[in-house]
Amino acid sequence: MGPVYIDSNIFFYARILDTQYGESCTKIIEDITKAELKAAASTLVVLEIANALRKYGLTDAVKDEIDAICSLGMVLGPVDDIIIRWAGDIFQKVRISPYDCVHAATMKKLGVTEILSADKDFDKISGIKRIDPKTYVIKR
Repeated sequence: MGPVYIDSNIFFYARILDTQYGESCTKIIEDITKAELKAAASTLVVLEIANALRKYGLTDAVKDEIDAICSLGMVLGPVDDIIIRWAGDIFQKVRISPYDCVHAATMKKLGVTEILSADKDFDKISGIKRIDPKTYVIKR
């Protein structure tokens, strides 16, 4: 598997041990840690995780999670004016979450075409292949 974009829900589901996705998302993060999976994300992913943990009542885990994600050695693409404009273009076409449009724009800038995500909205964006986390584990 080539470089793959890691959506924020991968980290969140692994952290909360989600009953449906927790195990497979944990395996994905383990594979990134072992450099068995080449991964990329956006700096927005880190912020989304921090906010999701805060909303979930895990405020004490926020700093450690940020440090853990940033220490994985993934490429973390910055959110800049180019990304924001591309995200606006994507939004005009597919009308999904602007945050997801930022992820899609970051993928475009990084040259990544596959995303590991439980979010089916990514299926609406041409040129992106979404890999369900449970499928990733099954293929291993």
